[in-house]
Amino acid sequence: MDKQRQIINSRIGQLVVSSDKTIRFPRGIIGFESLREFALVEFKPGTPFHFLQSMEVPSMGMMLADPFSFLPNYEIRLAAAEERILKVRSIHDLVIMVSVTVPKGDPQGSTLNLTGPICVNVPERLGLQSPQVESGFPSQVLLRDLGNEDRRLANS
Repeated sequence: MDKQRQIINSRIGQLVVSSDKTIRFPRGIIGFESLREFALVEFKPGTPFHFLQSMEVPSMGMMLADPFSFLPNYEIRLAAAEERILKVRSIHDLVIMVSVTVPKGDPQGSTLNLTGPICVNVPERLGLQSPQVESGFPSQVLLRDLGNEDRRLANS
């Protein structure tokens, strides 16, 4: 059976996405509540960076990162209602990502934004942004502060 594919001219170039790789966000994403269909695109195999691309609006996409690659002790809490929306059966079904902000002309100022993680139930192809309150983590951390030599934030 031939899978349906969609070609998107995104901010990071042309993407070919199979319909079976799309993720539905029933609540949208903060700031983009009307958008529901996205694709999670790996930048390069083996890196913690991904791109969350809207399937509905080609100009809308955001850089994401695996926070655990930088902060092994990072934790999030999902409310029971969020677990129901995501149809969570096992914690192992979930992929957690956080948005990355890269200031124009200042890649050294790139930050991980820890208060609004994106949670994806991979088998169900469902996603949800889960705002975190009182997480014990700062709202943002500079990527440059999380180098291999300096793990102070990761261990605090």
